[in-house]
This record gives sequence, structure tokens and C-alpha cells, in this order.
Amino acid sequence: MITKRGQEEMVGFVLIVVLVTVIGLIFLAITLRKPVERLPSAEIDNLMQSAMRYSSDCYSSVERRYDIKDLIKACNKGELCLDGNSSCSVLNKTLTSLLDQSFRPGENNPVKYYGFNAIERVTNRTIMGLKNGKCTGTRAGSNLLITSEIAIDFEICS
Repeated sequence: MITKRGQEEMVGFVLIVVLVTVIGLIFLAITLRKPVERLPSAEIDNLMQSAMRYSSDCYSSVERRYDIKDLIKACNKGELCLDGNSSCSVLNKTLTSLLDQSFRPGENNPVKYYGFNAIERVTNRTIMGLKNGKCTGTRAGSNLLITSEIAIDFEICS
């Protein structure tokens, strides 16, 4: 009789442990499924406004350099730089360099990911899309209207 009572208590204990584990797994699954919402950020708005004025190596005339904003417009139209390079390739090179130097996503940096999209709003076509890293944490972002037809969407994750 004494041995049976001990066995019943062990089975009850195992059932309690299994029940708590299942409840914990359900709670974890619900927590992980929540979509991470993107927080608006005035700092990122300011950064994007400044980045749009960054000068590139593309000239539209002997005296006038394209900034990022002009390059996006030129890339959308398929224009070439004065030296014959594609405005899209210069935009890609300049923007990648600027964003990588600014954020350097990685393990030792608080920014783990950045994503940049220049979108033609009428056709919803991506003019230029860049991303680096993997987003697993808090998202912050900014939307910027360059012209009535072109918008910028930028986000970072930390």
C-alpha cells in the first residue's frame, strides 16, 4: 500500500510539471507571434532628410552634382550621369556606402538591421531597395515623400 501511494504522488507531480510546461509553451508561442510594430522616429526623419542632401559622384552638368534625392529621381527616369554611368548604379553605391558607414549592422552595434526603399507610388514599383542585417527587435522607421510620385520608406531594428 505504501508503495502505491508514492507512485500516485509521483504521477501527480509529473502531470503538474507537464501541464506547467505546456502552458509555458503556449504563452511563448503567443508572445512570439505578435507582430512587431514600427515606431515613428523624429531622429530617423531628420537622418533621412539629411541623407537626401548628401552629394554623390554623379554630375548632371559640369557644375552640378546630384544629391541622393536627385539621383532617385534620375534613376526613376533611367537617366545617365555626365560620365556615362547609370544613375541607379551610382545611387546604389552611394547609398550603400552612406548607410553602412552610418549604421554598420552587426553584433557589436545596437542597430541590427536597416531597410531602405524608394518607391514609385503610382505603380508601386521599387526604384531602389537596400537592406542589411536581420530584424529581430524593436523597429523604428520613417516615410518621406520626395515628389508626389516618389516616396522613401526607411526602417531600422535594434
